[in-house]
Amino acid sequence: MTKKTATWFQVTAGFLPAFRVFWRSLLQHNPRELFGDVFIQSNEQIPELANQGFRVQLFSLERYRGWPAFEPRVLSCYAKLEALECSGYDQVVMFDCDMICTGSINELFQMNKPFMGVGVESEKTNPRRRHNGGLWIARRPVLYSGAMNQIARFDYSQFFDDCDQSAMVIYLEEIGIKSHLMAPRYNLQIGFAQYAETRAIYLAERHDCRILHITGPAKPWFHPSPLMGWRERFRPLWERAKQGEKLTAKDVVAIEIE
Repeated sequence: MTKKTATWFQVTAGFLPAFRVFWRSLLQHNPRELFGDVFIQSNEQIPELANQGFRVQLFSLERYRGWPAFEPRVLSCYAKLEALECSGYDQVVMFDCDMICTGSINELFQMNKPFMGVGVESEKTNPRRRHNGGLWIARRPVLYSGAMNQIARFDYSQFFDDCDQSAMVIYLEEIGIKSHLMAPRYNLQIGFAQYAETRAIYLAERHDCRILHITGPAKPWFHPSPLMGWRERFRPLWERAKQGEKLTAKDVVAIEIE
């Protein structure tokens, strides 16, 4: 039986260059029909995204002003959780825009766990950091029309950070759902490759990288802000993707990290 799928992106004007690259790279490796109904969540109207078959979902940062965050960039992270309210779908796949697809991700859409994400820290070190907010997949019963109202009532002292990862983990705990881990190759985060524990994972998984995630505040499409340190090595890769080149895991492997 075919699942009714919604694919969710949050796109602001500043991240529009990133979305252009990521969406094109997804379609280079995967059929359009895989993504079902594509939702573009934004806090502003972006004319360039009109009449392209996307479903526009506007949000207001004012809704989150009382939440435990310190800047608008973080407030918008909470808004991504509105994807949980797509209760009319069997599954919702939520992507950040600061990514490049380098292989097929068809398997992600075929899994049957109620929630899946990619861990930032090991389960032994911190069992509540079960996923990174840049890519997660939710299915019923996690999808619920009142999800955001429930999250808004949380005791924020339970949060392990000031962003959407904490809110999601506590939400799952409250409804009794375990977060299952997907392979890191689907969310290979270069912003964490410099740390000892995740470095080994990065070096292993890059040989079968499906999605490269440019984590961290420094992004290759922001000008004139450069990437910091060794991450500057990834800028040419993003520029190649910007020019329309179809990148693969071999391109990721070619970028060495010390």
